Amino acid sequence: MKHLTRVVWSEGMQLGPHHFQAQNRYFEDSIHFATNTLWFAPYGLIGWALNNEALRNGTLALLHARGVFRDGLSFNMPESDALPTARNIADSISPVRDSATVMLALPRWNPNGLNIGETESPMNGARYSSEVRLLHDENTGRDEKPIKLAQKNIRLLLDDEVSEETVSLPIARVKRDGAGHFIFDADFVPPCLNIGGSERLMNMLRRLIEILEEKSTTLAQPEGTGARGFSQQELAKFWLLHCVNSSLPSLRHLYFAKRGHPEGLYLALARLAGSLCTFGLDSDTQKVPLYTHDNLTECFSALDQHIRAHLETIIPTNAVSFGLEHVENYIYSGLVTDQRWFDRSRWIFGIEASVGEADLISSVPRLVKICSHTFIGKLVQRALPGLALIHVPVPPPSISPRVEMQYFAVSKAGPCWEHVIATRKVGIYVPGQFTNPRIELFVILES
Repeated sequence: MKHLTRVVWSEGMQLGPHHFQAQNRYFEDSIHFATNTLWFAPYGLIGWALNNEALRNGTLALLHARGVFRDGLSFNMPESDALPTARNIADSISPVRDSATVMLALPRWNPNGLNIGETESPMNGARYSSEVRLLHDENTGRDEKPIKLAQKNIRLLLDDEVSEETVSLPIARVKRDGAGHFIFDADFVPPCLNIGGSERLMNMLRRLIEILEEKSTTLAQPEGTGARGFSQQELAKFWLLHCVNSSLPSLRHLYFAKRGHPEGLYLALARLAGSLCTFGLDSDTQKVPLYTHDNLTECFSALDQHIRAHLETIIPTNAVSFGLEHVENYIYSGLVTDQRWFDRSRWIFGIEASVGEADLISSVPRLVKICSHTFIGKLVQRALPGLALIHVPVPPPSISPRVEMQYFAVSKAGPCWEHVIATRKVGIYVPGQFTNPRIELFVILES
């Protein structure tokens, strides 16, 4: 319950501790109410460190920690608040347990009961312990007087020791190594307010940026030269490059600034993960993990795995280009290196020459001959036709069409086709009337 009603101050009123307590509660609850309203999950750790060496001996000891509890109570140990007492956990964790979560905990605020214990001990059951300190006049620097201050009774507990009467915050996970010693789980990410405080998140972000930068360099490499259009594969690569490049600046900012709520990092990564789903055949944006502030370990591990898996996706292409070689005057040849090229496939012949477009379209089927390399010479000498060529006004989307090139479907039938299958070597004859020819031969494999 929030106390959002302020105290009415008036002249001549008799002051008592209740007035100042109510005024103090009003300010604290107002700040907490506004923080919860304006920001998502405004609680967690900002920075923390525990003693690794002490843990190997079974002792749980905190070196420093700062952050905000779920109920809005802030802490900064040891600068402003006392460190919790170190404790031995060797007998507190059952041998059959794989791990245990370490919690920072203290009693909840009791609106109708004891909140400050008079004894300076966290075991008094109160949220605070009364501690006397000598404070001087801040104006003069003199006139020291003993002042009672409320010291937070923060303790180190294990997850199975937390009760409903306490407010707690996970800080680490303890597990056993191969020798049976206790160690901290390096993959554990507690609820935090600043990603810079989590070494696990920063390392994950650094590695992901390196992968994205390498992927961007690879995808940005140009393919081919000359004036041509874009194939489906190249268009997909450009969109994948767009996804990668649009994500890198914001991720670099988060990494080098080392600040920001984990939700901000999640939004940047989730946007990238959702975009990458476009390129996965079995991907669905519903598979992108949701943000869970109380379970950042699983949230970011799953998100990182999703992104890495999709970045490794190779955009498939079903178009293969022959490596044609100019072997003699007007004759080109190429090897068939895959049996699939003969099976369920389409062969497309492309040619560009210094003749008019209409002449090129009409004369290529009559003059250009395609057959096996060993038989192409005899075919020309005897003026026999080769594989039939049929003009294709719109080239298949699997290839990268050149602006000045015309494309023809190659018929896969007849004696020439059978001879190509037998020799696994293609021969192409382009007569001299096609000046400055540039030719290509593609095989489009069916799925």
